Amino acid sequence: MNEPAPDVTPDVTSELAPTHGTLRRDLRACTGDGATYCLMVGASEGYFSALVLALGKSNILGGLSATIPMLIGSLVQLASPAGLRRLGSPRRWVQGCATVQSMALLTLAAGAWMGSMPTWLIFASIAVYWSCALGAGPAWSTWVARLFPERIRARYFASRSRLCNVLQLASMLAAGWILSLGERGSWPLLAFAVIMASAAMCRLSSIPYLQRQGDVRLTPADIEPIDWRSLPRRLFKGDLRLLLFLACLQGALQTGGPFITPWLLNSLHMDKWRFTMCMAMIFVSKSLALPLVGRLIRRMGPYRVLTIGTLGTAVAIAMLPFDTSLGWILFVQATFGVSIAGVELAGFLLQLETLGHRERTSLMSMYWAMNSSATAVGSLLGAGMLKALGDWPHAYATVFIASAVLRAVVLMLRPARPRVQAIAVS
Repeated sequence: MNEPAPDVTPDVTSELAPTHGTLRRDLRACTGDGATYCLMVGASEGYFSALVLALGKSNILGGLSATIPMLIGSLVQLASPAGLRRLGSPRRWVQGCATVQSMALLTLAAGAWMGSMPTWLIFASIAVYWSCALGAGPAWSTWVARLFPERIRARYFASRSRLCNVLQLASMLAAGWILSLGERGSWPLLAFAVIMASAAMCRLSSIPYLQRQGDVRLTPADIEPIDWRSLPRRLFKGDLRLLLFLACLQGALQTGGPFITPWLLNSLHMDKWRFTMCMAMIFVSKSLALPLVGRLIRRMGPYRVLTIGTLGTAVAIAMLPFDTSLGWILFVQATFGVSIAGVELAGFLLQLETLGHRERTSLMSMYWAMNSSATAVGSLLGAGMLKALGDWPHAYATVFIASAVLRAVVLMLRPARPRVQAIAVS
C-alpha cells in the first residue's frame, strides 16, 4: 500500500501558537484539570454498577446502569455544538458541565445516604452525569487542539494520561478501601455516600484549573454543522471511517465489559477489596504502559498501535473465564489495561490529526452519540445473552467469548492509514 502524500496544510496551532510562558501555564492548568477529573472518575464511574446492586437492584440492571444512562447522555449532548456556538467560549461551557456533573454525583450520594433510591432516579442521575461528561468532551477537544501545537501532543498527553491514571487508580483504591470498611462495619450504603460525595468535590475542584487555562474565542463559523448528506460516504469510505471504527469497537468492548462487575461480585462472590484490586489493575497497567505506548506511537505511528491494541483487548477478555483465581484475573486485567492504553492514546491522537478544525466540535458530538449508541447496543446484546442463558454455569464465559470475537471482527472496519485533514482557521 502506498503511503499517503504528506499534508501541507498548516495546523491551526501553528498560527495560533501561544507564547512559551502562556503555553506552560496552559499545560499545567490542563494537567491539574485532568488530575482532579480523574480523581472524580476513580471514586465514581467504576462503582455505579456496584451502587445499583447495593441498593437492591438486579444483576442485569447493574450491568445496564453502566451503558443505558450513557446512551441517554450521548443524545442530550448532541445539543452541545449549538450551545457552544451560542456561548462562544469552550472554557465557560466545560465549567458549566463540571458544575452540573458534580450535582448529579451529590444526588447519588444522597440516595445512598437515605438507603434507597428509585431505579428511574438512579438512571436519571447517572444520565445527567454522562450528559455533562460527554457534552464537555467535544468542546474540550476543540479547546486543546487550538491551544497545544501538534509537535508536543504525543509526549504531553502520554505524560498527562500517565499521571491521570495513577491518580484515578489511587482514587479507586481509596474508594474501594472505604467500601471495604463499610462492608465489614455493616454500613455499606453510607460508604457509597461518602465516595460519591468525595467524587463531586473533586469535580468542583477542577473548575479553578479550567479557569486558569487560556480560553479560545469561537465564532459560529468556527463550529460548522455537519453536512449530513455526505456523512454516509465519509463514514464508510472517507475521512470519518476512524470514528465509525472506534464507535463499533466500543460496542464490542461493552458486550462483555459491563458484566465483569456482576460476575466478580455475584457469581464469584468476591469481596469489595479484591474486586477493587481487579478493577484497579487496569489502571496500574495503563499507567505503566503509557510511556512505552507514547514511544511506540512516535516510532510506529498511531495507526499500527491502534490495531495492536484492539487485538490485545480481544485476547484479554477471551482469557478471562478460563480461571477464576485472583492471580489469573489480575493478569488478564493487566493485559487489557496495556491494550486499552494503546487504543485510547492512538485513537485520541488520530482524532486530533484527522478531524478538520471547523467541524471538530460537531463531529466529536456526533462521535460521542455514535459511541454511546454502540455501547448501549453492545450492553443490551450482552444482557440479552445472559438472560437467555439463565442459570447455565458458563453463561458469563459465553458472553466474554462473544465479546472477544466481536472485538476481533471489528478490525475489518478499521480505516486505511488516515490522512491528516486538519485545516487552518482563517
